[in-house]
Amino acid sequence: MTAAKYKTSVHLEQLGKLIRQAEKYKAMVGRKRFLTDQMARDAVSRNLQQILEAMITVGEMIIADNDFRKPAEHNEVFDILGENKIYPKSFSDQLWKIGGFRNVLVHDYVNLDLNMVYDNLEKGIPIFKKYTRYIAKFLEK
Repeated sequence: MTAAKYKTSVHLEQLGKLIRQAEKYKAMVGRKRFLTDQMARDAVSRNLQQILEAMITVGEMIIADNDFRKPAEHNEVFDILGENKIYPKSFSDQLWKIGGFRNVLVHDYVNLDLNMVYDNLEKGIPIFKKYTRYIAKFLEK
């Protein structure tokens, strides 16, 4: 394994840990507690932000290591990986939606729709896992 692939795999491993933590939060917290417990909201929101940042970072590393075209914005990372057959292009659409949520978490924290945050926790976990599987398969090549 090249040094670049090793570094990417370390980040992918961390992403896996963050996803497992998200699964624990989902199991332990539930929507009702999430909506009423500030610490639960903070933990889940931060965890989701870290997952999305890690996904973008891993994608950027793959793009750089393989001399793919450079993204103009964060979400474009997901399109570039699809264009280069890291995963099906159709999966890029799902990633764009969840990746766009990263901007909400980072920039719109004052007016954050808490139900939307929890919805992204529930809907995001399978997407996050699928992303890591595609990336791991690519790194094995």
